[in-house]
Amino acid sequence: MTNVRRRGARLTRQRTAAKSIVMLVVTALVLGAMATLAAGQVKIGPAVKAAGVGTAAAKNAPYCDPKDGKLAYPYQQRAPCVAPMDKGANNGGATYQGVTKDAIKIVVVVPTHDQQVTARTQPGVSCTTPNRETGACADIEATYPDWETVLTQNFQLWGRTIDFQFFHPTGAGEAEQRADALTVTSMKPFGVVCNGGTAGGGRIFGLAVAQAKIMAFNCGGTNSDAVAQAPYVWLGGFDSDASAVNGAEVLGKMFVGKPAEFSGNSADKTKTRVIGVIKPQTGLSYDAFPKLLKQYGGKNGVVKNEVTYTVPIDTSAVLTSNQAEAPTLTAKLKDEGVTTVVAFASAQMTRLMMEAATKLDWYPEWFFPGFGAQDIEVTARSNDPKQMAHTFGIGSLPLYVNGISDPQVNWFNWYWGPNKGNYSAGTVGTLYTVNAGIMLAGPKLTPQTFQQGLFAMPAYGGAATGQRQSFMFGYGRTSGLPYDEYATVGLDYALMWWNPTDVGKGKILFNDGTGRFCYPNDAKRFYASQWEKTTPKLFDMSGSICQFAALPPTDIPPTYECKGCPSTKS
Repeated sequence: MTNVRRRGARLTRQRTAAKSIVMLVVTALVLGAMATLAAGQVKIGPAVKAAGVGTAAAKNAPYCDPKDGKLAYPYQQRAPCVAPMDKGANNGGATYQGVTKDAIKIVVVVPTHDQQVTARTQPGVSCTTPNRETGACADIEATYPDWETVLTQNFQLWGRTIDFQFFHPTGAGEAEQRADALTVTSMKPFGVVCNGGTAGGGRIFGLAVAQAKIMAFNCGGTNSDAVAQAPYVWLGGFDSDASAVNGAEVLGKMFVGKPAEFSGNSADKTKTRVIGVIKPQTGLSYDAFPKLLKQYGGKNGVVKNEVTYTVPIDTSAVLTSNQAEAPTLTAKLKDEGVTTVVAFASAQMTRLMMEAATKLDWYPEWFFPGFGAQDIEVTARSNDPKQMAHTFGIGSLPLYVNGISDPQVNWFNWYWGPNKGNYSAGTVGTLYTVNAGIMLAGPKLTPQTFQQGLFAMPAYGGAATGQRQSFMFGYGRTSGLPYDEYATVGLDYALMWWNPTDVGKGKILFNDGTGRFCYPNDAKRFYASQWEKTTPKLFDMSGSICQFAALPPTDIPPTYECKGCPSTKS
């Protein structure tokens, strides 16, 4: 019974980490300022003329900072200003399904109240949606209007407001997702936001919604899905395809053709690296990885073996499937003489494969290519420490900054004050994209003008602006990737390695513990085609940091007065 409880506790941590991925969408918005990349690396699309971006009217609007032409709120991600709509002007009325002259219908997919209560009362799970006035835990639904109020202090929606309607999915299986998609499309919204977690929603649901020419936000799938169904699919989280592009470049430029010096197997330390890959059945456009690895690594840039794990549509079946496949797939990589495992794998599958490797008395190098949230300590600490001691790669998440309060909470407090409002870290990520796209689309809101507006925003943050504690963020061709981008996270990365003895707070959740990812070269960030060909100094604290002692000067957010806000009682 004790072992069952321990396994249950670990699964709870994994589920908690999965929920934190939603938070990463928000953190992706942290600490960025608009800027273009190096010449020739990006393509900035034309702005929607009717939005008035860059005009004197936009810069002089009351919600704008005229010094830089961006919205005036205290956060590092600030969209460009648009021209105010003249009083009494015609916004076009019903420009698309779900749009009227007064409102934009957005359906939000959320678990039922009982499902939410069950999830947040599990051992080790804390409330992520507090009602800050009562101290109780609010349902997800309550966080949407409160965050929307914060956003529309500055974001201009052309005389319209968002009409949130909430839908409880019937299940996570394929049949349930398809049935739910039919129900939601019959509601005739402009867009659908997935916040259902394991309760439902998901890729099948999202793609079915998009096929009906309804905008689908944060419902899963790959960037390739989004390109195929443009402009209706918008990913709320990581672009896994970008991890394949960047992972191949880093391995090819820095590690292939050299001894597997970080392996725990003594025979491998003087042996030229032999690359093996674990990848999911769906969720990754993998073809770019072997091609680019060979391009950057030459004759040594060859994948010795690729093993693929199943990704059931029904999320309730994932654990059982992973448990069944992990031992066999791990043994295949060992039998092929692999020294270096490239893990395009979920946190759960990675954990199970590491456990299987230890049972085989096999301690290869584990290369994390930036797939998902591999660089978050809350899941890494639950992996087998004997295997994690040989783990390195690239990560996209911003480092913990000593003593800093959450910039996102500060933004929420800027409007509401410290003890008001129903807060959620996950809600604002997708809402930011929704509001920015509506604003930059101009009065005539359609999926096409929504896309055009976002594709015209220059990339910002992270490697785009030389920042260290920030993601790079950019839609369309603004992020330097060789395809249109529809995701919000995972466009730039920093080199990292696992330090099993370092003690401190982890990223995103700020949880205390032993073991952290550490970063050479002051956590300098890079994006595709810009990685240096070098021999990095890993597993050596003399040239690495595991957190920032203070927020880098380039990452400090601006300050503005909140006029007419509850926080200022004005």
